[in-house]
Amino acid sequence: LLRIFAAGDVDAFNDCLGKNKDEYLKQPALRAKAPFVKEKIALLAFMNLVFETPAHQRAISFQAIASRARLDLDHVEWLAMRAMALGLVKGVIDEVAQVVEVSWVQPRVLDAGQISHLIEQIDTLSSKSLKAHGLIAEQTAELL
Repeated sequence: LLRIFAAGDVDAFNDCLGKNKDEYLKQPALRAKAPFVKEKIALLAFMNLVFETPAHQRAISFQAIASRARLDLDHVEWLAMRAMALGLVKGVIDEVAQVVEVSWVQPRVLDAGQISHLIEQIDTLSSKSLKAHGLIAEQTAELL
């Protein structure tokens, strides 16, 4: 259950809950805080979506957020506002365009898969930087 939460995997959470509903309901703390638990998994799903999205493409549609967090479209704005209010993300919500532009996401402990994803993003950034350097050097050879 902890790994499911860390991954923000709503589908795996629902599967786990479905398979272990009796045990889940036997826990008074979980039963009493069921709405809070669902909110938390949705927030983590949103945070992971932001983490997996390249920084230059962080204008995330309400539809993408709704799909990842398994929410109705009319609940996405509330989720984004809640994440911002809790300091989990920083950004701007454009209700008209139905887009959340995220500029920052709260750092967290990363698992091996997330570290691999981060390494891929850094490698991509590095290759783009080298390509830009090459273009600048080519265009301004007399200055260098």
